[in-house]
Parts: sequence; C-alpha cells; structure tokens
Amino acid sequence: MQSRLKKGFIAGFVATLVVSVVDFAADLIERMVGGEWFHSFATLSAAMAGQIFGSGANQIWVGWLIHFLAGTFLLGGLFAVLAPKLPTDTAATKGILFAVGAWVVMGLTVMPLSGLGIFGLAAGFGTMAWMLVIHVIFGVVLARTFARQHGDTGHLKRHLPIAE
Repeated sequence: MQSRLKKGFIAGFVATLVVSVVDFAADLIERMVGGEWFHSFATLSAAMAGQIFGSGANQIWVGWLIHFLAGTFLLGGLFAVLAPKLPTDTAATKGILFAVGAWVVMGLTVMPLSGLGIFGLAAGFGTMAWMLVIHVIFGVVLARTFARQHGDTGHLKRHLPIAE
C-alpha cells in the first residue's frame, strides 16, 4: 500500500499536469486572439527565478521546472497531510479550500518577493484572476485524484482516518 505522502505527490503531479495543459492552451488562445490578458504560471515562476537567482535563471524552462516541482512535491505533499484536517466534507471542496489558501500564501509571499507586488498586481488584474482560477482547477483535480487513490478524505470528526 502506498503511503499517504506518495499518493499526494502523484495527485500533485496529475493536478500540475492538468493545469499546465490548461495554462498552455489559454496562452495559445491569447496569442491567436492577440493582446496579453494574463501571464502564465511558468512565466511568473521564471521571472521570480530571475529576480532571486539572477537573469540567467529567467528562462521559461526554469519556470516550468519550478511549477512542476512546487505542484508535485510541495502542494501535493502538503495536501496529503492536511486533507483530513480541512473542515469540509467532499474532496472537491477540500481541494478548493486548500488551493485558495495556497493562492493567498503565494499572493502574500512569493509574488511580492518576485517583484510583482501583492497578489502579482504589478503583472495586472488579469494575472491575479488567472492565478486564482488556475489554483481552483488545481485544487479540484488534486483532491479528486488523491481521493481516488486514498479513499475517503473526510473530516476527522465525521470519519475515521484511513489506516496506512
């Protein structure tokens, strides 16, 4: 039987893959239509890496690497630990609550540290809104994938935790 953390990593990878496809498709549509409504997560991650590690790290592949590592290991693992403690009943609502919390933390720490201001507002309102949408999609996919592997993710007061 897989450990709870390993299931979280798998769910994190699947969710990151899904939002990457959505982000990439939206970026392609944006380019075809013209204009720039938002910045993708990989673009923002590359900008952040460039700000922290120097201009050599401001490469799109670095942004995608950061995106996949953070989504798979940081958020996937954290969700695996926190899922039973989140005060909702369904996997989807747990995922949304977790993802909005991650968006708030990112908006108050990562975005300002990368020079984009609080919630990335220096990159524009479209980027801030897009980050929220993409986080919610991530959270739903993360939680549903984790629940399919692990079973019940219900609140501890209502359900017994699943044995490892």
